[in-house]
Amino acid sequence: MTPQTHHQNRLQTADEEIISIREIVGILTNYRWSIIGFTFSAVLITALVVFSITPQYQATSTLQIEQEQKNILSIEDVMGVEGTDSYLNTQHEVLKSRAVMEKAVKKLNLINNPEFNAALREPSALKEYLNWRQWFGIEQPDEVTTPDDEMLAVVSAFRKQVDITPVRKTQIVNVSVQSESPALAAKAANAVSEAYIETWLESKLSLTTSATEWMQARLGDLANELNEANQILQDYKERENLIDLESELSLSQSELTSLTESLAEIRKQLATSESIYLQIKKTGAESVEDLSTLPAVLAHPLIQMLKQDESKVERLVQELSRRYGPKHPKMISANSELNSIQDNIRSQIVQIARGVEREYEVVLANEKALKATVDTSRARVQDISRKQFRLNELERQVKTKRDLYDAFFTRIGETTATADLQTANARIVDTAVVPQKPVSPKKKLIVGIAAIVSLLFAAGCAFLKEMLNNTIRTSRDVEEKLHLPVLGVLPIIEDKTKQEKVYRLFLDSEEHRFGEAVRTIRTGLSLTALDQTHKVFSVTSTEPSEGKSSTAINTALALAQLGKTLLIDADLRRPSVAKVFHLNDQNTGLANILAGYDNIESCIKTRNNLDILPTGTIPPNPQELLASKTFAHFIERVKEDYDYIVLDCPPVQSVSDSLMVAQISDGLMFVVEAGRAPTQAINASIKRLLKAGAPLTGVVLNKVDLSRSSYGYEYEPYGYQGYAAS
Repeated sequence: MTPQTHHQNRLQTADEEIISIREIVGILTNYRWSIIGFTFSAVLITALVVFSITPQYQATSTLQIEQEQKNILSIEDVMGVEGTDSYLNTQHEVLKSRAVMEKAVKKLNLINNPEFNAALREPSALKEYLNWRQWFGIEQPDEVTTPDDEMLAVVSAFRKQVDITPVRKTQIVNVSVQSESPALAAKAANAVSEAYIETWLESKLSLTTSATEWMQARLGDLANELNEANQILQDYKERENLIDLESELSLSQSELTSLTESLAEIRKQLATSESIYLQIKKTGAESVEDLSTLPAVLAHPLIQMLKQDESKVERLVQELSRRYGPKHPKMISANSELNSIQDNIRSQIVQIARGVEREYEVVLANEKALKATVDTSRARVQDISRKQFRLNELERQVKTKRDLYDAFFTRIGETTATADLQTANARIVDTAVVPQKPVSPKKKLIVGIAAIVSLLFAAGCAFLKEMLNNTIRTSRDVEEKLHLPVLGVLPIIEDKTKQEKVYRLFLDSEEHRFGEAVRTIRTGLSLTALDQTHKVFSVTSTEPSEGKSSTAINTALALAQLGKTLLIDADLRRPSVAKVFHLNDQNTGLANILAGYDNIESCIKTRNNLDILPTGTIPPNPQELLASKTFAHFIERVKEDYDYIVLDCPPVQSVSDSLMVAQISDGLMFVVEAGRAPTQAINASIKRLLKAGAPLTGVVLNKVDLSRSSYGYEYEPYGYQGYAAS
């Protein structure tokens, strides 16, 4: 797999970063002095502030609040006050109220105490300094405060120092007060408890007094209403002449019942008489034969008796007619008797018909008279009922007002009798004592917390700085972020006297660490040429001053120990090789050869067993020269005479010269200064090289502080682990 393909694949499938414990310890070690310094400063400042704070003392008194006030004679029923489950919570809020606090403030005369009255305290120097009006010479307006405002401010300040703490599932409440004075703290705690009890008694007395006044006023109104109701009832009785209305109503109802029954009976008679009367009217009063067929006539006892006599005489006439002739005296006598009976029957039928008519008229008259009597009786009963209803209504009103009047009269007597009997709903279980030790500030705890918080904050800032650092600083960063192999790691040179010699530091026998790092790079380059001949190695970087020239020179010096080596300064814009080796003739070099002005032998110089080809005269068109076929032919020419050729190229980000040189190189070393260029810029430069077909061999990580162990598995020269980078 080519370096280009490997780099692209690693960019597409980057492994998830895992922070090891070693890295965490390493980061903390690297920033240990910063963390320790910040923590020490924070603890010192906190200690100075804490020890400058005035200590506060706290005293506590204990109250027991009864669940419900048990009065001998209660007024709560009259005023509508009912006990609830939230009674104790309500009393706790009352205990914190401004009225209780104000009573305690007045009792302790805290308005003249500078601790609670800010107006009596001297203004602080900091406040005077921060007064912006004074900066511009503006007069401070006088603040006008009334006694009420001053008292309100003192009460508010005192209230902040009071803490009410109920004990769960009990009737106990702890009243705590903080103050700069231990004695004042104890007095204040007791004063608050006493003020609460006094406030309760005053409120109960006020409630009783207001209830008595209200009931007295209401009692007078009820008396007037009761008298008015009695007068209305009496006037109604006199106006309606009512004595025994219930007996009168009962008698009238009995009479109405009897009349109703009689009316029903006579209406039955009337119905019967009317039926007979209508039959007679329909038949005709003179038609005896028709009248004789009427049931009412036939059912008459006299008619029935006469009919029986008629039947006997007719049987007798029939018997005599069989014996005697019509003129026989017996026949004549029998016929005469029969005619007499028949005449009598006809006469009686007419009389009966006339009697029925008279009877109907009498029954009809009786029915009308009885109906009128019933109507009169019913009207009288209804009138008595209305009077009874109105009378009951007036009597109920009188009774209601009398009961209410009696209740108020009795209660006002009880209230007056118990007005002086008031019991408190709370008592002080334990009085506050003068505290011996302050409760705040808790100096050790605050300083300890400040130390822990500042330590964690400093460590967090260190981790945050590490997380936000998007540069390449370790070999692991090269592999994980650039996805390229590491050829070597060059330590940073902190000795200023040796920084000027860094270009040829490989030759310094005292710099064992640096020399071993360069040898590692040389070994890496040699390993790349095992399977095929690699002679030409170009060196470049992302930005200027990352150490590409020093890396190229030291690598060339190292390769010169293995074979004939040529160092070419291919940076035709800002050359540096000639200055490093103090070449006097700087007007002959690579540019002159490519332009055809000089030959190769005259331009190459030898120093420290290393052949050097400087830039020569800086051309106006360096990119065209490096991209020309002449340069490619030149490289092919010198490859025949040298075992290794090292080209110092310009940075990739600045110009494109390195892309031209890389195309004719067998290998490319990419120099990265630790902790300088952002990863995005380095990756962009590497992508440009890979797109141009550069044979990217690996990365040389330069200026690495090897003393920072958290930077990963950096190169440690064998046998020199005890040496520090200098």
